[in-house]
Amino acid sequence: MWSELSIEKKEKYKLLITNFASLSRVFSQKSSESNDNDITPIINSKFQETAFQKAFDALSEDIANTSFDASIKLDNDKKYLIGIKSFGYTTGYQKIAQFKSDSAYDDWSTLLSNIKMNVKNLEHNEANKLNKDLYKNLATKVANLRNARIASSKAQIKGFNGAGVNIDSIYHVLMPFKNKNQPQILVGQISYLPIDINHIKIIKNEKNNRHPQNFEFTDGQHNYRYTSSDSQLLMDFKNKEIVLETWDINYHDDPFYFFENLHLFNILQGNKTASIQIKSNDTTIIDSVCWMIPNKLGKLEESSGYNAFDGSTKLGKEDRKVSITQIQTKYKNKISTQELDFTVNQLKSILLKDWRGKSKIKERKELRTNLITFIRQIKNKELLEDIENLVFRSSTEMYIPIPDSKQFHTQKPNFFGKDIGTFLSDGKTLALPTTTERKFKLEFIPSGNVIEAYINQEAGKSIQSITNQDILGKWILWEVFQLKERELLTLDKLNDIGINGIRLTKFKDETRGIGLEFIWIDEENPPQDAIGWVAKNKKDA
Repeated sequence: MWSELSIEKKEKYKLLITNFASLSRVFSQKSSESNDNDITPIINSKFQETAFQKAFDALSEDIANTSFDASIKLDNDKKYLIGIKSFGYTTGYQKIAQFKSDSAYDDWSTLLSNIKMNVKNLEHNEANKLNKDLYKNLATKVANLRNARIASSKAQIKGFNGAGVNIDSIYHVLMPFKNKNQPQILVGQISYLPIDINHIKIIKNEKNNRHPQNFEFTDGQHNYRYTSSDSQLLMDFKNKEIVLETWDINYHDDPFYFFENLHLFNILQGNKTASIQIKSNDTTIIDSVCWMIPNKLGKLEESSGYNAFDGSTKLGKEDRKVSITQIQTKYKNKISTQELDFTVNQLKSILLKDWRGKSKIKERKELRTNLITFIRQIKNKELLEDIENLVFRSSTEMYIPIPDSKQFHTQKPNFFGKDIGTFLSDGKTLALPTTTERKFKLEFIPSGNVIEAYINQEAGKSIQSITNQDILGKWILWEVFQLKERELLTLDKLNDIGINGIRLTKFKDETRGIGLEFIWIDEENPPQDAIGWVAKNKKDA
């Protein structure tokens, strides 16, 4: 990637970073650091990210658990997802992911306990032999989660219109180096790859007797280390092998004087203070909201929203009877009489009985699951497809639910467009009667894909696609959320991929419509634009 970026933009980035690092004396705290040769150049990670975005016109990526920090689209339509890192040139393994919530609900703790007990109670060679398989089992679990997060992130930047779009991922690294003759920052780059599960090999480590739950493994591409106490995955960045450029740092003679007089810059510039409004109308944000995808109990509705496909068929009762008769006729001579009788009786029970109430709906779903299991055992692909189409909705049916939608629309009736969020006197029915009147452009960030969407259902609780429902369902459910067909979206799955929230962005440029991106929200410290149940945890700004 680095070689593909323009020289002009790289020089701008270099200037931003080296100028910041030239002030490193200000951050020197040790009395022993009496001269420049004792001071390591300072790189602030947040400044590094924003400097990278500014210099290369990169988009920020708010995908916390994958460490993708930015994305770049090159002139040839090639896109890069970038993990931005900074660490000392002489340091070792670096953190690249964390899996606390995943290790809590899965059987990771059992594996780790068995590893520890083997080391404690068995001879060294025997313990190593038994633990090798346990380590590999755990490494595979880590790899599956890591890979799902990477795949989800790539799907988001690729978008649902991404056929032919080339997506690559890379780590961009800045490594400060306290050279005895000249302080430096070394620029490095290394591939950001999914873990090759088929080539995982545990690296023997004789020091593991003290902390046997920590181990190292390789996939032939990179070396990794897993630490159990905080469930972190670290990677060997091979610091000395990845250097592409070396930047000399010349420390400012009196950095404190610089900070003392920084206010004079504003006077010289006519008191023009920094503001996000400096951006062009195309990117200026005038409003935004975000919310948690699961409810306050950590649950997702089973038959609505992202799991709308799990609801019962929309066919009327008479049409259901006709469909059952058609199944009976079509497969009369294709499966046994016993198999057909059982299938028809189950269909009549599932489709024709009254299943009102949560407990009854649960019972109906259990019957449906049992029927599908039975049909799979018959091993008739056409029959399975017909039955699934009859007892389920489309496997890609979904909508994006808005939490506390009535309150949201009441407070922001024009967020999606003029009067789209207004209601009739009953306070539930949307005032604008037609889909056309309630439609707006929905832009998926960072892919830039745009669809026509509209607000629908009681109290305007859903965002739905007008023309791309099937495409949108496949992309969000199967690629962004990494679900299998007809797999329910759950809190565990959201934790797996590192997504638990949505942000909607309203731009000053009305031609852009509304931006949507999938994000990670810290429940204990949610963003100031959070709505829904998590908004109660917001700290005072």
